[in-house]
Amino acid sequence: MFAWYRSLSHNTPVKKTTLQSVRIVPLTNLSVATRDNIRRGRMEAAKVWTKCRDLHLNARKDGTKWPNKDTLQKATKGYGLHSQSAQMVCHAFLANIDTTTQLRKAGRKEMRYPWRDKLFYPLMWPAQAMRVDDKRIVLPMGRGRASIVIDKLDWLKSPAACKLVWNGVCDDLHVVVESEAATHSPGQAHATVDLGQIHLATVVTNTGQALIVSGRGIRSEKRRMNKMHGQMAKKLSRCTKGSRRWKK
Repeated sequence: MFAWYRSLSHNTPVKKTTLQSVRIVPLTNLSVATRDNIRRGRMEAAKVWTKCRDLHLNARKDGTKWPNKDTLQKATKGYGLHSQSAQMVCHAFLANIDTTTQLRKAGRKEMRYPWRDKLFYPLMWPAQAMRVDDKRIVLPMGRGRASIVIDKLDWLKSPAACKLVWNGVCDDLHVVVESEAATHSPGQAHATVDLGQIHLATVVTNTGQALIVSGRGIRSEKRRMNKMHGQMAKKLSRCTKGSRRWKK
């Protein structure tokens, strides 16, 4: 189990920093053309991931130097994506490799490097690739290809890093939102927080008080949701895609 520890001193001024969080917005009113464009883009992103997987797999088999960022980015040019979207897929792949390497060094030998073929992969854009107009958000797909255009979010004032993810029912837009942290924290207590999985957080203070936040309820809800999605997928598999029964 991975834990994250944070010690807070409430009577000490905190240096002003910028915090990042992710806001998830379901896109339920997309046109058929936009949904098809996103679907094709996810398939192209999966091809980029698979290309990175092949290069890394071949290097491991041959005992040669593993491909780095520059090698992967050069090898994945020419796919049906914006250049920076393809680069972000390469970065995500390398992050996966780094995490797997660290886990294997820590004794988790069952962890495997990427090996499966992917049919779809989320579409990603950095902040400099997004364009925000008065009434719409434009996510480019590269030269000569139609951009993905969605309605502007009321709270989005400037371009931000984002990702399009299929949640099993519709596409979700994940947007990275930055906010300024507080410069001072009130109070006199110190707290240490241990984040976990079964117990979301265990908090202990220097005053002798403690708090355990259980995550069993959330885990139960997640399991119920996964079972519901499985039931829906089973019913959809018996229908012709696009038919009246499939839509119902």
